[in-house]
Amino acid sequence: MNRENSAPAEELIWRTVKRYSMLTGAERVVAGFSGGADSMALVHFLWKAGVPLLAAHVNHGLRGQAAAADEECVRRFCAERDIPLRVLHADAAAAAAEHGEGIEAAGRRIRYGFFEALCGPNDKIATAHTLSDQAETVLLHLTRGSGIKGLCGIPPVRGRVIRPLIGVTRAQVEDYCSGYDLRFVTDQSNFSREYARNRVRLDVIPALRELNPSFEQAVGRMTHLLAEDEACLSGLAVQVVQEARVPGGWRIAPLSALPRPVLSRALRQIAEESGLPALSRERTEAAMRLLQAGSGRIDAGGGLFFAAQGGILHVVLPVQQKNSWSVPLQVPKTLTPGGREVIIRTLSRAEYENMPVKIRNLLFHNALDYDTIKNNSIIRGRRPGDAFSPAGRGVTKSLKKLMNEEKIPVSSRGGLLLLENSGQILWIETVGAAEQARIRPDTKQIAYISVKECNS
Repeated sequence: MNRENSAPAEELIWRTVKRYSMLTGAERVVAGFSGGADSMALVHFLWKAGVPLLAAHVNHGLRGQAAAADEECVRRFCAERDIPLRVLHADAAAAAAEHGEGIEAAGRRIRYGFFEALCGPNDKIATAHTLSDQAETVLLHLTRGSGIKGLCGIPPVRGRVIRPLIGVTRAQVEDYCSGYDLRFVTDQSNFSREYARNRVRLDVIPALRELNPSFEQAVGRMTHLLAEDEACLSGLAVQVVQEARVPGGWRIAPLSALPRPVLSRALRQIAEESGLPALSRERTEAAMRLLQAGSGRIDAGGGLFFAAQGGILHVVLPVQQKNSWSVPLQVPKTLTPGGREVIIRTLSRAEYENMPVKIRNLLFHNALDYDTIKNNSIIRGRRPGDAFSPAGRGVTKSLKKLMNEEKIPVSSRGGLLLLENSGQILWIETVGAAEQARIRPDTKQIAYISVKECNS
């Protein structure tokens, strides 16, 4: 064991943790643990620091015996150090096909959903993203013509998610593992040029290191500076939006006087507050022209419009609003105006936990915390401006954008059923549960929702 090799990386990790107050207020940290060098260093660092820890491993069902060997490595490491471990067996390929997404995206959704499901109210999630991952991400965003926000790369902290290794390179992580004699697994798919990220890692970054051996550190400095600029511009935009707000809209004069970089962010802030999808560049430009004209109406997305009239910018509904029906939720069965039955089956925590894992995974998208829906809930249809926070995703999106991502046919969207309580959508048919209603460690009673067509 040569701890001199690990010392520089360990010092940099501590510096990052302290700089961003990553562990402040954390009762426990749920750490993603694949068994690779990055996650091995992460879990070892947290364990060595005495942080209350739960390791979480996902077997995506993609690599057969290699994945089984990874899982065994993780189990052995945790057992030797008395680190609590939870393992999820998933089928990422089937999930990708079901949602019409790439396997990488499906795997990420599964992982973060699993991590969130393990968290208590004051827990944090630690992932093993490194400075090398940061450089790869920035380059990928650059190829897509990203603006400042995309070039900020992977944030060190996002909500409850923390990234203690974001200040160290992959080479420094391997030095850390060598210094503590930590044996890790190597995913051979990391060397396949089938994936764009691997091509950047294997071909592009080595060429850039020839120009600057400290290329990754340079990217780290850039992302930090750009994040400061983005925070400043966004903060100014939020302030102006608040000052311009009037009943029913926002005063156009203070908005139109803003510099373009602040105005574009102000318009995105207004869109977010109004439950609209993220504004595209084209819609942002159209909204700017609308403010200059001072009157008119443009499509804002999500079934809503920006309208300028009398010096005020409004977000308005189309003339006719469809699917305005709603019915109170009845347990165990609710009949909808379209002749369908929403069936609620209640399960105790013990019943849910004792289910075979495969069956529980099948129920995952339609299982909710019963306490969040049992009083004053309604079943209704989709409405313009609806926004939703899918469980485990850490985002809120317009329903239109979410359905586009989920590849739900346009012809099917109008008939989808929504479960709402106190103005919040807690479940959407075919999409699943909301973050607010997901099953948590302290959930005592589970509601399982199913829908069936009535014969009469």
